Amino acid sequence: MASWPTPNYTDPVTRGDGALIVNVVCLSLAFVVTMLRLYTRLRITCSFGLDDIFIIAALGFSIAMCAITSIATERYGWNRHIWDVPPDWLPTISKLNLAFQILFSWSSSWTKLSLLWFCKRLLGAGSKGLYWSYNLGLIAAMVFVGVCCAMFLFLSIFQCNPVRAYWEISPTYDYTCMHSGAIVFAASVINIFTDFLVTALPMPLIWNLKLPTRQRLAVISIFGLGIVVNVAGSVRTVYVWKSMIASYDTTWVGWPILLAASVEINVGLICASAPALRPLIAFFLPRLLQTSRNYNSYYNNYNNRGGNSEKLWSSAGPSKPSKAESRLYGDSVLDRMEVLRTIEMKTWTESRTQSDALERSYEISSNHGPATSVCNGESRHDGLSYGSAGSDKSSLSLTRSTHSPPFPGKPTP
Repeated sequence: MASWPTPNYTDPVTRGDGALIVNVVCLSLAFVVTMLRLYTRLRITCSFGLDDIFIIAALGFSIAMCAITSIATERYGWNRHIWDVPPDWLPTISKLNLAFQILFSWSSSWTKLSLLWFCKRLLGAGSKGLYWSYNLGLIAAMVFVGVCCAMFLFLSIFQCNPVRAYWEISPTYDYTCMHSGAIVFAASVINIFTDFLVTALPMPLIWNLKLPTRQRLAVISIFGLGIVVNVAGSVRTVYVWKSMIASYDTTWVGWPILLAASVEINVGLICASAPALRPLIAFFLPRLLQTSRNYNSYYNNYNNRGGNSEKLWSSAGPSKPSKAESRLYGDSVLDRMEVLRTIEMKTWTESRTQSDALERSYEISSNHGPATSVCNGESRHDGLSYGSAGSDKSSLSLTRSTHSPPFPGKPTP
């Protein structure tokens, strides 16, 4: 401290209010999208699950993190040069810095766990073959993210012995401390890897869905927003190196870390929540779902030709249609049924009992009105029951006539 430039405590040069503005904007967007996700899961699809609990925890830690960094910049000089920060503020800044690191790690980890669990739900409990291996990969990724978070939490809290030596200036007692910059930098590098892992892991699952290329690219683009998270994480890691290892002016050089962290965490929340909003759009803006209207129009025409007696049937797992299905319904109808999975990517679960197939379903939008919430019971429209990812056994069930075939001249198998 003796070698620092002459301090200016009265009218110092600052970075401005950029950190506060970024926190407010990014957190507001993340909060709105997350609340819409929870509304969709609780009120429309009635499919609230463990991934939603994870995302609530992530949002809570994100709010706390943004509050901590805003207080640090606006009240305790984290936007000044270190020599312009009054010495009696330094212990508080160190405490806020430690809290920021822990809250960031928690929020990032819960967001990743939420997205990974969401993908696991899409596969369903009865996944076999390649999907079973993919399911194991998702579980392994969740374990890795959780272990990394626990390790960083332990090292952050106990990097000094005693712990209070981390924030006290020139302690007069015996103490030992690890290099905090090295710990944070190593954690940041690992965080970049897990960001990339969570961004890339859902892509093969989405691409293998039997959807038109345009639909698959649209879904991938939503998950692809995770690239913004990866970029923000990389920028944050660069400034971690510059501020905590290559420079002693931690408050000034490290200020961009606060911006990058806010973007990284809150865009991550948006990416994790956006795929679950498809039913909300179907509920309030059914005309945007062209594929749903097209299929309903086709099925209405079939019903008008005499399809009446209905029977529920199915196949298990995310599988392709069987030959019998293709003969009965035709490839074009089955393709449209696959399209209905879209952003929430409902997988085939053709349960062997009618009660299983009808559990937690919601109605696809009709030609003239919004879909109907079915939180309290069964809902079907034109013979179609559309299952949400309410459990590990999401369902998309088709009803068919048992007496008359859907196409003239083709006998029912």
